[in-house]
Amino acid sequence: MTRRAIKDDDGIEVREGDIIHFGYGIPPVGVKAPVISRDGKLIVLTKGHKPSECSLSTLRKHVGNFWVELTNEQRKERERK
Repeated sequence: MTRRAIKDDDGIEVREGDIIHFGYGIPPVGVKAPVISRDGKLIVLTKGHKPSECSLSTLRKHVGNFWVELTNEQRKERERK
């Protein structure tokens, strides 16, 4: 079974090994989290926060917006694909 691509708020596909940024709460708490693959699913590791991890597929419903951390060159390369 092929995994459906999940894109950040800029339309960039999130991949294993990426770092994503998001915030939650009032006042906002910023989170910089690595994305790993486990059992065919993308998992966001949020050490120091509760929960300490969650699936990327459910992240948006909990925090709303998130973005992949990429250099300008990496972003251009992904946009070409």
